[in-house]
Amino acid sequence: MIFVKTFKGYEDKVQDLDRTVNEWIAVNKVIVRDVKTGLSHEQGSRSGSGDLVYTVLYEADQPHDGGAF
Repeated sequence: MIFVKTFKGYEDKVQDLDRTVNEWIAVNKVIVRDVKTGLSHEQGSRSGSGDLVYTVLYEADQPHDGGAF
């Protein structure tokens, strides 16, 4: 079956988000079918950074919430 998993991070910390997604893929041994990205900015935010969202479509026998991920 095909499932969806969404990961959220900050645009100025792409490496951290990449590492989290890659670890989740390795731990759960899923077959990735596609990855979509999205970026949002909040007007006047104090951090000066937007949210980065990865949506991963993956194939597996059951959904993998990933526990700590």
